[in-house]
Formats: sequence, structure tokens, C-alpha cells
Amino acid sequence: MTAVSPPTAETRRPIRVAAVACVVAAVAAAAILAGLRQPLAGGALASGLLLGAVNGAAAARLIALPIPFVTSSLLRIVTLSMIGIAIGLAFGIERIWLVILGLGFAQLALAGAALRASLRRP
Repeated sequence: MTAVSPPTAETRRPIRVAAVACVVAAVAAAAILAGLRQPLAGGALASGLLLGAVNGAAAARLIALPIPFVTSSLLRIVTLSMIGIAIGLAFGIERIWLVILGLGFAQLALAGAALRASLRRP
């Protein structure tokens, strides 16, 4: 097993960019859906986005631990999914998919921020 270096300021930047994008999207989703008289749907989607914003930071912290990457990834993904389902149940069983959708959008934001950062490198 090879040693993995802890995240640097350069590698943390995409995580911050994605987290800020998720927070902005969560506020926008909550406001728009509340304006459409669907506040619970807005809260569910916003909760998923906010929960997903934690994903990148959790991955960065877990990668420095002396456990295999696959193990830490599975643990993180299962944990976030279970928390998402629990939050979805709090909003009503018919809104669980909105929380999971928010988690998915947050993952896309993280992937997009990482892609953007990798394309900017010389």
C-alpha cells in the first residue's frame, strides 16, 4: 500500500469551491421551491445539497488515515446515504429522493470543481 500525502491548500480549493456552490444552490433551491409553495421539497433538496457539501471535506480528511481508500470511501458513502435517507424520512417518505438528488448534485459539483482545477494546472 502506498502512502498518501495529506491535502494541500491547492487540493483543498476545489473542495471549498464545490462546498460554496452547494450552499448557494441549497439556498436557491429552498427559496425557489418555497416560492412555488413546496417548502418541504425545497428543504429536502437543500438538505441533500448541504449534506453533499460535507462529502469532499470528509474525503480529504479520511484519505490521510492509515486505512485503505476503498474502505474509507465505502464508509463515507454509506454513512452519507443513510443520513440522507434519515433526513428524507423527516421530510416525508415521498421526499427521500429529493435529498438523494441533492447529494448527487453535490457530487457533480465536486467533480466539476476538481475537473476545472485539473484543467487549470500547467
